[in-house]
Amino acid sequence: MHEFLRSIGFSGTLGKRQLDRLIAWVQEAPDHLSVVSHAISDGEANLAVAERDIAGKAGILVAGEMDEHGKLVPEYYFPYLKSSMVSSDAYLSVEKQAARDAYTGMCEDYRMGMALIFAVTNVADAARNLISEPMRRNAPFKKVCFSALASDATVILPLMQTEKVLKPNEARAHDHLIEEAGQGDENARMALEKEEQERYQQAIDRLRDTDIFTVVESFFMPHGMESERYYLMGKIISSERYTNGLTNEDFYVILVRVNGMPLSIAVSAKDLTGEPVNGARLKAHVWLMGELRR
Repeated sequence: MHEFLRSIGFSGTLGKRQLDRLIAWVQEAPDHLSVVSHAISDGEANLAVAERDIAGKAGILVAGEMDEHGKLVPEYYFPYLKSSMVSSDAYLSVEKQAARDAYTGMCEDYRMGMALIFAVTNVADAARNLISEPMRRNAPFKKVCFSALASDATVILPLMQTEKVLKPNEARAHDHLIEEAGQGDENARMALEKEEQERYQQAIDRLRDTDIFTVVESFFMPHGMESERYYLMGKIISSERYTNGLTNEDFYVILVRVNGMPLSIAVSAKDLTGEPVNGARLKAHVWLMGELRR
């Protein structure tokens, strides 16, 4: 994900030589190094994963194979942002990508109204799970901590809402109907659909006289052809500013709540329009990733 390096402070154009130096920087002193061995048809192979933080919980991951001299031979890399806040405990499944030792997750969280497809950041943990229990799609992970890297983001003023409006909206994220629908209850599913239809009609009625951003507080939808990319808007809960020590560029890590789900987003200060104050809304195009938890 070369384009999202800018999200954590690498906004300049990086050629092959610069990328090689960045990968070598991770290899020479990783903060975390994991090696997973597994049998193949003609012997044994291994997956080596090195991670090095840039600032906060953002950094670069390099994955490949460990050679006979104990050196990591890189196959791929990607920038990451990690979060310690559990975003969802809905049904999870994880699959290995066909072309490389990377992993894609899917979370069926009804708050989003869709199955969320994301890049798995704890690659070694996913590899160990699928090697030991390849047929158990959900074992042993039960939760996911979502985060995202933004290519661009804009701060929008908050909606004017009374307590009477706010409380039902916040409570809806924990509505028992969502859990029951996830367990296959047809009546709960139909009740949720009816509620969504009513909300949709209310929004359409209001849009005849006003702008969409004065009606909608948060949304989450697919963006583009790649399955892990989304267009979203959510309420800003907190924000922190960091400096990339390699480039001296600043980036923000902004915690937002989207449809009741907490999500940490990293965005370059150069790509952020507005000041990320608490209570305002953040609109962004992102690449979604997640750390699997037991």
